Amino acid sequence: MGIIFDLDGTLFDSLADLKNSLNIVLKRHGLPQHSSADYQNYIGSGMKVLVDRAVPEDYLEKELILEEFLVEYGNRYYEYSRPYEGVVELLIELNKRDIPIAICTNKRQDYTDDIIKRFFSEVDLVDVVGDRSDGLTKPNATYTKEIAKKMNIDPSEILFVGDSDIDMQTSLNANMQGIGVSWGFRSVEELKAAGAKAIINSPEDIFKLI
Repeated sequence: MGIIFDLDGTLFDSLADLKNSLNIVLKRHGLPQHSSADYQNYIGSGMKVLVDRAVPEDYLEKELILEEFLVEYGNRYYEYSRPYEGVVELLIELNKRDIPIAICTNKRQDYTDDIIKRFFSEVDLVDVVGDRSDGLTKPNATYTKEIAKKMNIDPSEILFVGDSDIDMQTSLNANMQGIGVSWGFRSVEELKAAGAKAIINSPEDIFKLI
């Protein structure tokens, strides 16, 4: 058995830095700012989609907002963001049990790599896949299937752990077992509706499934 984890909302609480960064840009352009609850619904499909959801539909300079947002977030994505309690310990224990683990996220690859270096340096990961600007972000299953090959494990024997409908759709597209986390950015109801095979309420609950 292997496990692939989403990053934001699953292993890593990045909500405050995402919200602060985009709200700074929205305020600069005289656009409405949003609450943490709003951003919980906006996050999950990559930076461009996040901006599309946060900016009024008829606003003509979304690309400029995106460019400025990436600059702001690039300066602060580690300011308040931290791994959820118990997550690093969980990953280290999975390493000790020789259960292969990887990360697949829609966060930009360079940000993802730096976050892993800063906060998960003790963890041995088979692969770390972020948004590589190639149109293959989740729920596209291309990279999750590649990870399965690297693990040398049939996709049906891999848990895909995430906090959003996008993650559950990815697991279905890859023929993996979608596991939802109740502490993330989306509701348990949404995860179940999207096809989650199980919901876990704490990181250590993973051990009930393996």
